[in-house]
Amino acid sequence: MGGGIAGLLAARVLSESHDVVVLERDKLTDEPEHRAGVPQGRHTHGLLVRGGELLEELFPGLRDELVAEGAVLADAGDMQILNRLGWLATTHMGMPLLSLSRPLLETCIRRRVTAEIVDGVHVTGLSLRGGAVDGVLTRDGRVDADLVVDASGRSSKLAAWLAEAGITTPAPEVVDSGTGYATRIYTAPKDFPVVYAESLSAPDLPRGVAAMRVEGDRIMVTAQGAVGDHPPRDLDGYQEFLDSLRVPISEMLAGAEPLTPVYLFARTASRRNAFEDVANWPGGLVAVGDAVCAFNPVYGQGITVAAMEALLFRRHKDFSARGCRAFQRKIAKASKGPWAMSSNADRSWVETRRGGLLGWYLKKWQAGIVHDPDLFRRFVRVVHMVATPATLLNPVVFRRLAKYSRPGPRPERRPAGSNPR
Repeated sequence: MGGGIAGLLAARVLSESHDVVVLERDKLTDEPEHRAGVPQGRHTHGLLVRGGELLEELFPGLRDELVAEGAVLADAGDMQILNRLGWLATTHMGMPLLSLSRPLLETCIRRRVTAEIVDGVHVTGLSLRGGAVDGVLTRDGRVDADLVVDASGRSSKLAAWLAEAGITTPAPEVVDSGTGYATRIYTAPKDFPVVYAESLSAPDLPRGVAAMRVEGDRIMVTAQGAVGDHPPRDLDGYQEFLDSLRVPISEMLAGAEPLTPVYLFARTASRRNAFEDVANWPGGLVAVGDAVCAFNPVYGQGITVAAMEALLFRRHKDFSARGCRAFQRKIAKASKGPWAMSSNADRSWVETRRGGLLGWYLKKWQAGIVHDPDLFRRFVRVVHMVATPATLLNPVVFRRLAKYSRPGPRPERRPAGSNPR
């Protein structure tokens, strides 16, 4: 259920040993077009380095195909990002970073999936028999299945459908930083960086922006605001929001031609369902992707986690009730680290403790990654899920980090077109 990236990746792996049918509610085309089922698809999408590696493993040659379609290939160490204390150190890392739109990525993946994809299908519920799921119900009838995979994303109704069958799931854990986006696409000015951003920082910097080069020689500019300080849709208000930022994004776009209206998105709350804790979880049913754990899209973790989860199907063969619950435990483990990173960052906006011990420690890293290229490299590897968060707790770097952890002066706006260092 669901023909987005999580569903397509699960279908890719399951197709190695099963006949797979993907049911998608939207009507699909073979061109990279926005679709209603992916409302965040109009906004910047970060394909993390680890996610790119996993997609290349699943679809050999995909990176070259995407570049041929116009995606921009850069190095993860060359991003130009301003945090609360200054411009991040930049250093070449040899880690390929693709910058592209979500519709292009999804379309190219869909072209490579061999499963049968049926669009325009509205799934209305599960079919259960003898304590196991044996198919799904649709507006047009039913579809039989030995295994049903819920990859229907943030809009998943799985908890409600299970409740109808007398299966109670825990209330989801929700962390909401109140972040909203507004995105507009422009023609790309000469020499505009591949990734140019100002990051949000609790408690006093609720505004930021992420601008990325994408296919078609365009710049996708996503203004971001936390705790309800959202950029508006009207053109004057959107421009005023950009003008208020510390980065000179307005000056950098002065000669660019706007290509789209302003699009909004504010459904960014992180939500995690502990399906692994359901004792009477039925056989023949598993859930993946945002249907289980939906991250605030600002952190760009969703696609990478979905790829990690899809690969779990290669090593898991038991889809009895016991086996499906074991699979959900694997899914929970795959998302544990990314959830800790993103939810702690979001909690810093809404909780007095400001994200707890991890949040406090990450604040210290904000200073270190401005001044120290080695600390920057370590941090980037964790952000891109190439290394685990535990590597940020290495005692070897503690003393080194300490000298950068004192508050510094508020960074000045960098003149348009200047280099970070």
